[in-house]
Amino acid sequence: MNNTNRFLNRTFSFIVGLILLALGVGVILVATIPQVSDAYKNTAPTVVEKVTSWFVAAPIPGLQHSWWFIALIAALALLIILLVVFIFRQGHGHTGTLFTDTPAGQGHITVESKVAEQLMQSALDEHAELISSRVSTYEVNGTPVLKISTTARRGVSPKQVVDDVENTLASLSVLLGRDVPAAVQIGGGFRAATSKPTRLR
Repeated sequence: MNNTNRFLNRTFSFIVGLILLALGVGVILVATIPQVSDAYKNTAPTVVEKVTSWFVAAPIPGLQHSWWFIALIAALALLIILLVVFIFRQGHGHTGTLFTDTPAGQGHITVESKVAEQLMQSALDEHAELISSRVSTYEVNGTPVLKISTTARRGVSPKQVVDDVENTLASLSVLLGRDVPAAVQIGGGFRAATSKPTRLR
């Protein structure tokens, strides 16, 4: 429910994590294994000399800098721009307004998302069958939609959770005077597996 493609998010995170992991493992190996440390000391000067020769082999006419140096700066600048765009795209889709109503000749009535979120959160916190819950508001195709994420205890039927959320939503709709669209996410995971089971009455 945001503007950033989930596959791109995961691919980017995987690549960055893989690079950092490789660097970390390399540093540990160099620092702890004498054979690897010796190989690094013997190889590093050759690598540095080779890279330096690449830069020297492609000078910019009239300047002391290399084309490779300019290309490296351009690549780093492009990477920084992409990272900034990636950061600012995160969280897009959130909206602070649930709806705006215009009664005839009586001005505007605006209901903020926080109102519905806090009312829903307060009601869901009273349900013992839920370990945790979180309510946020996103704009989907121009329509504000509540996203209700819940984690149920062991032994709790997902249908029971859905029924409880639907009943709470119905009460919220009556309170606000209009139907509130919502997406419900029911999770489990480690917290659910280690929590005490609940007995529904």
